Amino acid sequence: MRKNDRFKNFTIIELIIVIAIIAVLIALLMPVVTKMSKRAKETKAKAEMQSIVTAIKSYEATYGVLPFNGAETELSNSDYSNLMELLTDVASGGGTPTTYRNSRQIRFLDVPESYTTKGHVDPWNNNYKVFIDTDYNGQASVLGNTLYGTVFVYSTGAGSGSEDYIYSWK
Repeated sequence: MRKNDRFKNFTIIELIIVIAIIAVLIALLMPVVTKMSKRAKETKAKAEMQSIVTAIKSYEATYGVLPFNGAETELSNSDYSNLMELLTDVASGGGTPTTYRNSRQIRFLDVPESYTTKGHVDPWNNNYKVFIDTDYNGQASVLGNTLYGTVFVYSTGAGSGSEDYIYSWK
């Protein structure tokens, strides 16, 4: 065996070991990166929910009434779209807003970049769930819980179960 052959075989083994070490490190880091990504989405959702709550309360302070009359139930998808149009003063389809209750054309809520194509959705592309206490009794029944206040928002998150929900009040 010549000296060059030994050196050549050694570098191939070395290369295989380095690749194996890199693969192990990637396998160890993937759960951490995934968890950080999930937390970033949850933080973004909480911030957007607080913005929606603040926008609804600003609307109430400006006009003296909460948007949408009726009982404190979750807004339907069409009511949610109307609420976002009302708070942003921008039509979700990109056209002219059709809401009539924001007569001063005030933008209470900033429009996300994808608003004209997707609407105002959470990081998992679902509508936020909004409860408004329009009968002004200071409480609402949200997901089987009695909460005290006027506006409550939650997101269903990425999963299918309630353990993945993100709440504006927690």
